[in-house]
Amino acid sequence: MFQRLILFFLCGFFLISCEFFQKKELSNDSIVDTVIDYNSVDVFPLFPKCDSIPSQEKQMICSQIKLSEHIYASLSSVNISTQKHVQDTLLIRLKIDNTGKVSLSHIKSSEFIQKQIPNLDSLIKSGIDSLPMLKPAIKRDMPVATEFSLPIIIKNQ
Repeated sequence: MFQRLILFFLCGFFLISCEFFQKKELSNDSIVDTVIDYNSVDVFPLFPKCDSIPSQEKQMICSQIKLSEHIYASLSSVNISTQKHVQDTLLIRLKIDNTGKVSLSHIKSSEFIQKQIPNLDSLIKSGIDSLPMLKPAIKRDMPVATEFSLPIIIKNQ
């Protein structure tokens, strides 16, 4: 009798617990997009005068041009003399934090330029330090830090 009672309870338990073993599907409302592309941003960091341009691509180009112009202006304000003819390209790596402050991350230049203009790194750094605050890059409606490279052509006549 006792065995039949246990058998009855076990059968009842297994019949009721079948719901617990079924795969539950999530509704479309509860699915969250968790894939984030850390190599791209929704809005590029903007120079103050470039945010009124309607196209994002043109805003990015405007910001790059304004950054280059500012660095060129800071370099042209200093009298740089070289012993040999110089025509080379520097690659400047800039970091813009989530508040819009621009800092120099790295300068890649040839040994020839380093020998001809030994204080060029400090001149570029001072030009970058005098940049105005930029509007930071935006990713998913949040300001984020970004890094990008800016080529600078060094040429004397």
